[in-house]
Amino acid sequence: MNLTKAFSYLIVALVLLITLGGCGQKATGVFVESEVSFQTEDSAIAGTLAVPDGKGPFPAVIIVTGSGPFDRNGDEDAARVEALREAGHPVLAANSTYRDIAEGLSREGMVTLRYDKRGTGNNTGERSDFPEPSLRDLRAAVAFLRDNPSVDPERIALLGHGLGGLWALMVTAEDTGIAALGVMATPARVYSEVIIEQYKGSRRLAGGNDTGGDAAIEQQRALYAQLRSGELDPATLPEPTRSQLEWLKAIMDMAGADYARQIKRPALILQGEKDLFTVIPEEAQLLKEAFIEGGNEEVELVVFPDLDHLFRPTPDEPSMQLYYEDRGPIPTEVVDTIVDWMKATLR
Repeated sequence: MNLTKAFSYLIVALVLLITLGGCGQKATGVFVESEVSFQTEDSAIAGTLAVPDGKGPFPAVIIVTGSGPFDRNGDEDAARVEALREAGHPVLAANSTYRDIAEGLSREGMVTLRYDKRGTGNNTGERSDFPEPSLRDLRAAVAFLRDNPSVDPERIALLGHGLGGLWALMVTAEDTGIAALGVMATPARVYSEVIIEQYKGSRRLAGGNDTGGDAAIEQQRALYAQLRSGELDPATLPEPTRSQLEWLKAIMDMAGADYARQIKRPALILQGEKDLFTVIPEEAQLLKEAFIEGGNEEVELVVFPDLDHLFRPTPDEPSMQLYYEDRGPIPTEVVDTIVDWMKATLR
């Protein structure tokens, strides 16, 4: 063999090794879950960390819970369920949306972290959907993963549902170290207008029309004006009105689109077409447009027909009653969409 041919064989071998090395380790489908706790500025937050089998570090996804008394898995808080049953009230069906998504991701070689909200699951304190401490807890979750030896700190993504999508947008906008972002059923416009659209939608479902609720809508807009001007001070009112108005004041002028315009990393938007709680498809499309307006060229929008806010099958008209009915696990097409996108983006 002459030197030229030997040298060419060596080059081919080196290229092959580099190519194979860049492919990474193939996922085995096996992962180990463990109970973890991470510290925020004022409390400890409990969650579930799932680490794939094999040699890391791995890409990672933090799943951010939506509004309401839901735990890390996406189910209604166990203590609340027990109290409702004792009082003879109906209970929302278990759905475990976040658990199903986390398991799908970890089977494909990604670390996942999902955690209970304050006052929910294993966490103490008052339940809260306020911007703070929700943002504080999410920032602590990101810091926790960055310090974990099984995680590649340059390949951490956030996946937020509903209001959790807004928190994910806000943290991604401020933290350029977040590699990618996914949002599920997250509005684009200011929440004050989203709340009004939700009211209109609920009236239509109840058999009313848009004009019949005009007076109530004007009252709602007047309430916003009073909160903005300070004419109405929630602190002067009794509970639960006080907390409700304090939350409304804190969130009513926040808009997902404002933060989307600041993000120039890969973004995935998922939406169920029969979502009772978000205007569809306008909100999802507006959110996509906001990303693009900010100069983001890596945005994908997927709208699932016949799925609702929890991404559960809704073949006929959507209704609140369906949320009390067991409709099985989240469809595999939703999990597969998330998994495939995260694998391609965090590779």
